[in-house]
Amino acid sequence: MSITNFDGLKEKVLKMSAKRVSVAAAHDRDVIESIIESMKVGIVKSPILIGDSKKIESIIKEFTKDLKDFEIVDSKSDEESGRIAVKYVREKEADILVKGKLETVFYLKPILDKENGIKRSGVLSNLTLFEMASYHKFISVTDNAIIPVPTLEEKKQIIENAKVLYDALEIEKPKVALLSALEVINPKVESTIDAACLTQMYQRGQIKGFIIDGPLAYDTAIDKKSAESKKLKGSEVAGDPDILIVPNLESGNILGKAYKFHADAKSGGVVLGASAPVVLNSRSDGSERRFNSLLIARAIAEII
Repeated sequence: MSITNFDGLKEKVLKMSAKRVSVAAAHDRDVIESIIESMKVGIVKSPILIGDSKKIESIIKEFTKDLKDFEIVDSKSDEESGRIAVKYVREKEADILVKGKLETVFYLKPILDKENGIKRSGVLSNLTLFEMASYHKFISVTDNAIIPVPTLEEKKQIIENAKVLYDALEIEKPKVALLSALEVINPKVESTIDAACLTQMYQRGQIKGFIIDGPLAYDTAIDKKSAESKKLKGSEVAGDPDILIVPNLESGNILGKAYKFHADAKSGGVVLGASAPVVLNSRSDGSERRFNSLLIARAIAEII
C-alpha cells in the first residue's frame, strides 16, 4: 500500500534498522534536537557531528549528559565541515548526509567535487514532500533549491531523480504534472514547450516509470474540475499528481512557502542524484521539518 503522509512514512521507517548520519556544521540546537529525536525512535545511530566541538557538546548536554553515542569531529570553518561530512559518506562510514548551520555553497561544493564528491546522476535536484489537509496524499515540488532555470534535459533528469523516493513510498508509477501558466503550447512561454516535449518523451518511452502530463497550469494540475472545465478530460494526472515539476527555482520556492504559510503544510526535503540521501535544510527550519527530512532520507537509504 502506498504511503500518503508522514505518519505512514514514520511507521515504515521505524521497522528499519538505524543508519548513521554525517552532519556538516552540527553546532545548532534545532539540528541536534532533530538528530537526538531520531536516535530515540531508532532511525539514527552513532551520528557523526562535525563543526564547533565545544558548541556541539554544550547543546547535546541540554538533552543528555552521555556523549558516548555521538562522534564529534571538530572543524575550523564551514568549508572544512562540508568536506569532512562528505568524506564520511563517500567512504561509507555514514549513510546519510545532513546540512547543519552552514551556507549552502559550502555544503554543495564538496558533494559536486569531481574527484572526491558523491554526485551520481547528471544533476542534483532538491525535492520537498508536502502533507496538507487540503490534498488527499503527499505532493512534492521539484526542483526548488538547486537549479535556477533547468533546461529540458535537466528537467528530464529531475523527474528521473524522483523515482527512488517514490519507490520508497511504494508508488509504482508516480503522476507528474509539468507546471506552466498555460495548458497549450505557446512559443513565447518556454515552459510550455519543455512540458510538451517531456510529455512526448514519456509517451514514446524515453522516460519510464512515471505517468506524465503537461503543460498544466496549477489549477488544472491540482483540481480535476478545473481541468474538465478547460476541456482537459482524460488526463491521468490532472487532479491527482504526486509530483509537481516547476519551471524554475523561483516558482518552486514560492509555491513551497505558500504551502507552508497558507496551507499549514508539514514538509520534509531531500536532495536526489547523489550516491546517498542528502538532506538540505534551511537554517530557519525547525526540528519537525528536520525530523521529517530524516524520515525521507532514511526510507531512501534502504534502497539507494
